Amino acid sequence: MKKQTKKTSDNRIVYLNSDEITDQIKVVHDFFSHSWLPNHLKMLKRWRNDAALESEESKKCSPDNLVYHYELTIKLIEAAWLLKRYKLGRLDFDDKQERDIAKWYIKTERKKLRDYPENLSIREIVKPSSVLKKMFKIYKLDGYKKILHTWLHNALSTSFMEESLSKSEVITVYEQLVKLFEATWLISQRIETKA
Repeated sequence: MKKQTKKTSDNRIVYLNSDEITDQIKVVHDFFSHSWLPNHLKMLKRWRNDAALESEESKKCSPDNLVYHYELTIKLIEAAWLLKRYKLGRLDFDDKQERDIAKWYIKTERKKLRDYPENLSIREIVKPSSVLKKMFKIYKLDGYKKILHTWLHNALSTSFMEESLSKSEVITVYEQLVKLFEATWLISQRIETKA
């Protein structure tokens, strides 16, 4: 007799509670209430280095801090998965036709905000939600979760695991997470400014 199993989606939301699923922008605000953008970026870089680079030095991230940031990052990715269909934080002009206006606005906004994205293109700054759509074209939600789970295990391991991830996977995921952090920071700041 064949065992019947119910097929479930690999891209299911696991870390968000029902309130966070309903109000995904709350997850973004919570993420940045734990730390400012530059600190999140530093932690991400340390985590990547601990997970992917062989070194004689001891790991830079403490295990408890690493698990904490892993869970925060996964929650942000799950929220981004749900938010990707919305046009959040978008400026009301076309960056292609009005490039000079976009540059002027970015220069003005950069002065107002405590931190500002360094890795986003002008188009991504004008339309930060486009970053969310793009990142999930590279890997789906489940792909990011699996890779970050491997990063977590590699960073917690006392020995270097050379073949667990390819260099291109590490670089791609790292670059996408940097853009995600910057885009969601911008969305968060623009929503707060409008409120």
